[in-house]
Amino acid sequence: MTGGCACCTWIEKVIRCEENQVGVAMTPDIYHEKQIKELCALHSLNNLFQDGGAFAKSELDSICYALSPDNWFNPHKSLLGTGNYDINVIMAALVTKGCGVIWFDKRK
Repeated sequence: MTGGCACCTWIEKVIRCEENQVGVAMTPDIYHEKQIKELCALHSLNNLFQDGGAFAKSELDSICYALSPDNWFNPHKSLLGTGNYDINVIMAALVTKGCGVIWFDKRK
């Protein structure tokens, strides 16, 4: 892949870089966590806020328990405890940072 613009050059460097690890800043301007296990919601939130410490697995687990405190089986995360959080957890996590979600329905 070759390109003359700065964007293409940056993309080339990212694609060729084999040392990108979880939580490593790829460039001074962009923070990116690669997904491990079923923690895509955690990594997506940290990537969104450009901060590896924005959320931790324990915080998302706490949100799950707050959403369904009396359930033995928590419907908001994986039964095995490996993550796989649902959208309710993501929405509640965003609210803790003063953000929200606007649903888009193309039918309307």
